[in-house]
Amino acid sequence: MKKWQWAVVVSLCSIIVVTMIYGYSIYRGYKNTLNHISVISENVDIEQGEEFYNQDELESFVMLIYGISARKQLGDMGRSDTMMLALVDPNEMEISLISIPRDAYVQIPGYRMDKINGAYPRGGSELMMKTIEEWLDIQVNSFASINFQGFVDLVDLVNGIKVEVSRKMEYDDPADGTRIRLYPGEQVLDGKNALDFVRFRQSNDGRHASDYDRMLRQQEALQALAGKKTSVRTLTRAFDMMNILSENVQTSLTPGELEKLIRIFLSFKPEDLQTTSIQGEGYYHNGGWYERVPQTEVERIQEIIRGFLSIN
Repeated sequence: MKKWQWAVVVSLCSIIVVTMIYGYSIYRGYKNTLNHISVISENVDIEQGEEFYNQDELESFVMLIYGISARKQLGDMGRSDTMMLALVDPNEMEISLISIPRDAYVQIPGYRMDKINGAYPRGGSELMMKTIEEWLDIQVNSFASINFQGFVDLVDLVNGIKVEVSRKMEYDDPADGTRIRLYPGEQVLDGKNALDFVRFRQSNDGRHASDYDRMLRQQEALQALAGKKTSVRTLTRAFDMMNILSENVQTSLTPGELEKLIRIFLSFKPEDLQTTSIQGEGYYHNGGWYERVPQTEVERIQEIIRGFLSIN
């Protein structure tokens, strides 16, 4: 074999070895990420996750998804600032999101009537799920949470998300360093501005956006972020994404459940995502604003959830 042919063979072998090493590293990192973000509580049967993984036909389920507004520098452990119920059908590859007003006035089990986002600081994910179950008379099968820094980092990782800013958003809060400056028009937002976009509700000039406008923005941002999944297919970004998820996400799904769902929904199209919001009316009570959700609206949401679970 000539010298140049040996050089080609050696080069090809080197490329194959390097690729295998990187492939193994990514796979190992992927497995470690799934293990790290999965929070198995004492009352969860670990074997149930493996049974789920080995099933051919998977049952539809309801998952609570929420964002945590923790500010550790202020000693604030946070509240569930963004809340959604995800209706998931693995067989038909369908997902439907139901946004929950964070000021919804509900009975928190073991406590008094209060805003629903007050459940998290009192009892974490378990109390949040129990509160929603008793309020809507449904079963919530699992949860997934992400803190706001994780959201910021993910948006920055995919080089921003494109959204439509419908109004001027200017708000300052010296207590926690909040400074929001967004102006009307379609634009690409980086992580910090994307977080401002989904959180904005109060303006310096006294004009307030409704919680329903806010929920629509959250849904828009989530769809835009989901549409950027191809942006993390390079090796470096794949590692970065796994680090972000490991540090900022927690879920009650087992690693086996996570892996199977990821494989199923890998080709899911964000435009196929169905969304709605729980509707109520604001009112002033005991020195604060709350959202009163009528029983007719609760029944509408119950019908949507039960219809999704029975049909799919």
